[in-house]
Parts: sequence; C-alpha cells; structure tokens
Amino acid sequence: MAIGKPPEPKNVARDFYIGNTRVIIATDYCEDKTPEDVERILARIAANVMPELVAAELKRREDTQAG
Repeated sequence: MAIGKPPEPKNVARDFYIGNTRVIIATDYCEDKTPEDVERILARIAANVMPELVAAELKRREDTQAG
C-alpha cells in the first residue's frame, strides 16, 4: 500500500520542526466539533496515552529507588 501525500491544511496554527521532522498543527479537524465531540476525543486520547504515562512513572520510581 503506497502512502500518499497528506492533504494541505487550510488553517495552520503552528508549523515547526523537531529535528528533521516537520510538524504542522492545523485546526481544520477541530473547527466543527461540539463540546461533546471534544470530550469524547479527549477521553479517547487519555485512554490511549495513560498506559504509557503510568509505565513511565513506574520506571522513574524504580530508577529513583534503585539509585
């Protein structure tokens, strides 16, 4: 499966680089969202990142106690 070029964003909020990677943050996706949509999106993001955050904190605590 070939990966094509992503669509050009219309409303760019931030455009910057992290190393060699260009990061474009656009508000196109967000403009027509209701408060309920936003809550569902934030809940989904939290569910996806929480395990990684917990694992990182547990590792930090282990490293602190071991050192």
